[in-house]
Amino acid sequence: MTRRRDVARGVLLGLTAGVVIVLLAGGAWWWSGGDLGPLTRDGKDSAVSDTKSDATSDARPDVAPLDLDVLDWRNATIPGELCRHQGSIRLRDGSATNVSSSFDGPEPNFPQDVSAFTDEVVYGDLTGDGRLEAALPVICANHNSTAAGQRALGVMVFDGSDGRLQLIGTLVSQQPRLGEPPNFVHVEKITRGTITATETFYGSADANCCPTGEADSVWKYIAGKLIAAGSDVQASPSPMP
Repeated sequence: MTRRRDVARGVLLGLTAGVVIVLLAGGAWWWSGGDLGPLTRDGKDSAVSDTKSDATSDARPDVAPLDLDVLDWRNATIPGELCRHQGSIRLRDGSATNVSSSFDGPEPNFPQDVSAFTDEVVYGDLTGDGRLEAALPVICANHNSTAAGQRALGVMVFDGSDGRLQLIGTLVSQQPRLGEPPNFVHVEKITRGTITATETFYGSADANCCPTGEADSVWKYIAGKLIAAGSDVQASPSPMP
């Protein structure tokens, strides 16, 4: 368990470092309010958000399915709901900066810097159609902020069976949020009807860098939706001194 906690802590420190790099980099952000169309290398706080963000959920049998395992995630277009942005967010090299948002920061409706951890994408056949679905971790942070300004972290689960990138749902921590940064969700495996993940979560005494709680969590895919199915604490966060 100590090794797993150390791995989770290392991943979280990597996430925080990635966010800081993005925040310092600045730059332009791109957004698009249209279809989350196919893009390949060739060419609300609850355990799950609402599903199917695309304009239509009707299957299009005349269109070839989108192979998510060859998708150019670093330059994909993702839904803006997690970061409380109206419309979609176009990533550039895995990030988008100064994105409009209804999150409150130092001021109301404070813009967000968005980072997608494209090296952490997990694939598996969730729907049972013989094709891969994908889970992409995304974090939203107040523009030009430190780790304390991180507002939301979720894992967006996508389907591409009808030729377009469609959001099935977004996984967020099933554990209470007691720290300033959001709890971290790391998907371990996607199988038919089930997603399993490890959560690292904060106690009230934890520093922003280092959550000490750990839990094993499960989501079920039922009738086209992802449903939080339980979270078992493996290590309680450090108590107050």
